Amino acid sequence: MKDMVQFGIRIRRLRQQNKYSLRELGERSGVSYSFINSIENNRFSPSRETVIALADALNSADKDELLLLAGFAPTEEEALDGPLGAGHAVDVDDPEVSLFFKDFKNAPKERRDEMLRFWHFIQEQQKTRTPGSEQ
Repeated sequence: MKDMVQFGIRIRRLRQQNKYSLRELGERSGVSYSFINSIENNRFSPSRETVIALADALNSADKDELLLLAGFAPTEEEALDGPLGAGHAVDVDDPEVSLFFKDFKNAPKERRDEMLRFWHFIQEQQKTRTPGSEQ
């Protein structure tokens, strides 16, 4: 889901939360401050490498969230491990689904249990469906 307006807003907000000037973020990320300004003002779209460099330079930035906003798949490390992490490889082509699995993996046990109960409910509903009926 590419949303460059939200991406620019998110970068500006993260930069301000970290109390970085454009120049300081530029020095920390290796991206020119004028290009960062253009990204924040939605004049240019960054490359995948630029998004990762900015995420690495910004404390508390969710790299996968920023990549998704910029229209890229989650990090290669995440893709290699699968959405559930090492040892749980699952083939997922949709970046949003991959982020769902990442959120599920990092959720507290109570939330995971609730999500699993909902999943089981959906499975039971699926079993009782007749062919050709609407969902």
